[in-house]
Amino acid sequence: MADANATDANWQDEVISADLPVLVDVWAPWCGPCKMVGPALERIHAENTDRFKLVMANMEEFATTADELNIRATPTLMIFKGGELVAKKSGAMMQSQIKQWLDQNI
Repeated sequence: MADANATDANWQDEVISADLPVLVDVWAPWCGPCKMVGPALERIHAENTDRFKLVMANMEEFATTADELNIRATPTLMIFKGGELVAKKSGAMMQSQIKQWLDQNI
């Protein structure tokens, strides 16, 4: 399960000010690939809760911040460390690909 749901209103508190690295999943309710990526992220996170914070961001509740981050597709995964964006990837990935990407960036 995700640690938090990001919105435009709580972005600063949930992501930028977080102590751990943060993996943000920008998704949309109508996005088919998002329905595969989200559960894979939750399985990975369940094994790594002390390694990173998982934050889900529904594009419909996150539109202003998504625009500022130049997000044009869902799903988009982003990794933040110390409040800075360090990695960003759009499109569906298999669980093994997500793990590899996380290992390279966290």
